Amino acid sequence: MQNLTKDTEMQVNKVCIMGMLRKADIKITRQRVYLAGILFNLPQGHFTAEELHDETKQGDLKVSLATVYNTLNHFSQNGLIKTLQVDNQKTFFDRNTAHHYHIRSQNKIEDVAAEDVKIALSPSKIPPGKKIKSIDLIINLCDE
Repeated sequence: MQNLTKDTEMQVNKVCIMGMLRKADIKITRQRVYLAGILFNLPQGHFTAEELHDETKQGDLKVSLATVYNTLNHFSQNGLIKTLQVDNQKTFFDRNTAHHYHIRSQNKIEDVAAEDVKIALSPSKIPPGKKIKSIDLIINLCDE
């Protein structure tokens, strides 16, 4: 990732970020505010922990990769972002928490509106006493 935040004006400022963290019931720390400031100002909505960690190297506050992973997982558990497990080796994070799906071509992920995808599941496939909480769908593309 190429220093995507250094020369751009911060769109989501520190006060807004602190409000988002409080609303999600996340304890405010310097590292969390710093990481949220970067990730909510990235131009693309899908990113890996490694890409976010690379962005932190441009700033004054040094943050370990472990802290980045822990923070992203905490943000995901509290509903600020979504975790996308695209395969066994790569996890992406998504700022768009609304219901939607994804198309992946190589390492690029794009959103697909839920209404653009039709999923048919026989009710008999759902065990008694259970209901669908969510459906996570990633459509992986390759060259013909």
